[in-house]
Amino acid sequence: MSIVNLFEHGERKQDKGHFRNLVMIANSDGNLSASEERLLDVIGQELGLTAEQVEDIKESPEDYAVHPPSDRTERFEQMVNLIQMVQVDGKVEEDEMKILKKIAVAIGYNDLDDVDVESIVALIVRGEDVDVIIDELL
Repeated sequence: MSIVNLFEHGERKQDKGHFRNLVMIANSDGNLSASEERLLDVIGQELGLTAEQVEDIKESPEDYAVHPPSDRTERFEQMVNLIQMVQVDGKVEEDEMKILKKIAVAIGYNDLDDVDVESIVALIVRGEDVDVIIDELL
């Protein structure tokens, strides 16, 4: 991690922490699929991360801390992204769910049961984007 990272503002740290969580889920089965790779690239770009930042986090996610959002909507949006990552390759692995449960607590939920995962998955499968999912479920 470079010295520049020491002086980043909270939102940028939060974005990197969120991307780190996505990488942890994508890597949980030891195999980064093409669909997981594409989703990481899309979300990294949406977060405003540079290609270099994306690659750094992919290579060493353990170097980045989780910075939970204080805003309820941002927390829910992160969960939607995380659930997208869990199901993007069409199969939900046990290791992915274990990490998802830990991350849910780390970003401010009491438990994964506080999130309507089934409804989120149904909306993702239906092709809805994150904003529509937030509008419908939050």
